[in-house]
This record gives sequence, C-alpha cells and structure tokens, in this order.
Amino acid sequence: MKGEALMFDYDVAVVGCGPAGLMAATELKKAGISVVGIDKKPDLSKNIRSASGYFITDQEMNGEFITLEPRGKTTQINYTKCGFSVAYSGTLEPIHHSHIVSHSQKHLQITSTKKPLFHLFNPTRWLSDRYQEAQAAGVPFLTNTLALRVKDCADGVEVTLRKNGITRTLRTRKLLAADGLQSRIAQGLGFNRGRAFFGKGCTVEYEMDHLDVPFDRGDIFIFGEKNIGLSAAVIMIPSMRSQTAYRIETLSPIPAESASKIIEFFTQRGALSAWFKKARLLEKTGAIVGIAESIKTPYRGNVLLVSDAAAFAECLYQGATMCGYMAARAVADELSGTNGFANYTNWWNSTFEWNRNPLRMADYTKRSLIFRFITPEELDLLFDRGARQPLVAETMEANPYDYTNALVDYFLTLPDLPRPLIEKLKIMRTADMGTWASLVARAKEKMAK
Repeated sequence: MKGEALMFDYDVAVVGCGPAGLMAATELKKAGISVVGIDKKPDLSKNIRSASGYFITDQEMNGEFITLEPRGKTTQINYTKCGFSVAYSGTLEPIHHSHIVSHSQKHLQITSTKKPLFHLFNPTRWLSDRYQEAQAAGVPFLTNTLALRVKDCADGVEVTLRKNGITRTLRTRKLLAADGLQSRIAQGLGFNRGRAFFGKGCTVEYEMDHLDVPFDRGDIFIFGEKNIGLSAAVIMIPSMRSQTAYRIETLSPIPAESASKIIEFFTQRGALSAWFKKARLLEKTGAIVGIAESIKTPYRGNVLLVSDAAAFAECLYQGATMCGYMAARAVADELSGTNGFANYTNWWNSTFEWNRNPLRMADYTKRSLIFRFITPEELDLLFDRGARQPLVAETMEANPYDYTNALVDYFLTLPDLPRPLIEKLKIMRTADMGTWASLVARAKEKMAK
C-alpha cells in the first residue's frame, strides 16, 4: 500500500481554477482527498475573462432552482436541488428592467414588476470568495502553470506542466478538466472528434463608470451600424461598482480586434456616444467564445470534463459552480470504488437544458442573433407597435433560454404586423441550430459584399 501511494503526487488534479475548478477543489479537500489546483493565471482571486455578472434566481434553469438568503452585508446562495449553499461576501442587486435599442435608436423597454429579471453580482468577488474558501481548506495551487498535455493511463493520469519555461510531470489518480470552452484537455484527449462546431466569436468587455444612460437601470441590448459601427451587437449590463457603472460587452465575429473597435466606436463616435462623455474606464476583460455541440459523455478513463469544457456554451458562474460541486462528489465516489463519473454524466444530461432538448441550444443563442434575421426596418416597426402596447409583466423569465422566446411571443401579439414579418417571428420561435447556422452564413456573405 505504501509503495502504491508513492506513485502519485495527489489523488486529484483540477486543471482550470475558475468557478467550477475552485468549487471542486475545495469540496474535495473538505472530504479529505489530496487535491491540487492548476491554472495558467497568476492570481486566482481575480476575474480576467468577460463575465457579465448576472445571476438567475427564483426560477428553474438547467434543472436547478436557486434562492438567495440575505445575511446583512453577505448573501447565502442556496442550490435547492443539488443540495448545497455558497457564501457571497456582498449583496446581489435585483434588476427589473431590460432594454433594446434599434439601428435608428428606437427604444423598447421590458419590465418585470414583482420578480426581478435577474440579480447582479461581482464576478471578481465571487472568485475571490471561492479562492479564499479553497485556501482556508488547505488546497495547494500551481499558478502561472500551463497544463500542456494529459495522458490517461490504466491506473491514473500523467499531466505535463510548464512554468517559467520548466517542464515537469505530475501523476494523479483522477483529473478534473475545468479549463473552459476552448478546453485544451478535451482537444488533446480526442473528445472533440465528431463533435459539431457551430461557430466562434470574440468578446471584449469594458467596465466603465460615470455613464449618463437615460433608461431605468437594467441590461441594454444595442444593434446597428450607426450605433456600434458594424453589423454586430453590444450588451450593457449594470455594474455593482456604482449606479452609473456598466459592463459593456461585444458580440462580434473574429478577428478579435473587431471587438475593441466596436466598443471604441460605440463609446466615442456612435449615435449614443453622448452617454459616455464623462465615462471612466475601470477594467478590460476579453474571451474567445466557441459554440459547439455538448459532449454527452464527458469522461474517459480517469478524466472528467467539467462545466464549460464539455458544454454547448457558457454554463455561466451559477452553472459552473454547480458543476464543480457535482464533479467533486463524482470524483469522491470514483475513489471509493463506485461509478461517480457515470452518475455525473447522468446528472449532466438530465440537468442542462441543451442536453435534454437540442432545440434549447438555439433558444440559448437567439438573443445575439436577432439582428441576423430581422431587418432594421422590421425592428423599428416592432418597436413602434410596442410603444402602444408596452411589455410589462408581473413576472417574466429572463434566463438565456426563455427571454427571446418571450419577446417573440410578445411581438406576435402586436397589432397590424405584415404577414412576412409574422412568419419570420414564427420561424424564430421554433428555429433549431441548423436554421441559425444558415442565417449566420447568409449574414457573413452579405457583409463580405
């Protein structure tokens, strides 16, 4: 037994220490399992990736129902179905309004009067909380360290690491790959073979304060070349930094420099640039976002892909944290001789909506693709009709799957719409990923001309 123990540096390696990886590492350490966290970032307490900072509560999303329990200056976040809670060292701000601005600056406001559309949180604070918990539990971390290769062996995993130009090999019994949508581990181990890829885009996010926005506090979705300079979109999410601060995020095609150009045009020369006359830049983050078919069996041998590494699209902070908790349970079961990875797989496929129903993949992406399908003139017509019949509801579901469908359903109630526009809206309501792929291809052809 002693000789076997010497073969391994740790029981478990967690590669990628975002919300999923930090949660998994902490839970494993609390269970008395030897674990190490590995990440290329030097500072695990700070968010450096674009993350809009919204949290969907008090409604079911991805098989979970999350409630908030304020505790003075802190908040307990309860995952009622998975059966765990996490502490957030602050309060979450309820947001009741959502806005869309058209190509010609027409404005549509959506309001949920009784239940918030979502709650705001600070992604860096969220990560800092999880990192502090991991440190308190005694989790060791290898930061500034790149996991170059992973080799799954019969009795464990070999991880080739590089730090400061020095390469070494680590041996563990199990490995959790929580290294994101562009997972190097998923690619290296062949999980992407035969996987459908729907597209890739880039995003840059500027967090800015002292904005003069004339709308009720809420998220703002903005289209149009006069507004942002390209045929793309910008989303503004209120920031917790102040009542005049926003996180401004692009939804744009590659190359990556186009994302920064969009924000610079929007804030300096676009039709809405007056909002930014006194603006002060607080922080920049960015990401390359790939959309690919979800990996339905996210494990092989001794390796389990966690959260975004196996996902169709972003699991968001709330989903990633949930995945990290469930992955830790799965590894603990595996180490005790039961089929933890298979159980995690069953949970993954029965919980996340894009796994349960392929149409939900299209629903998840619809909001960013409206402008590919509805013309500027049609959008203005919808907004003109909407001005007579505002979208105000006691409660409205604003999760990524249902928001756009609810908006389309509302548009279909508006009077005097042309028959071709009605048919377009009906297509949007039922579109699958093949429909959206065709629309994006046509839009790219149009831009190329």
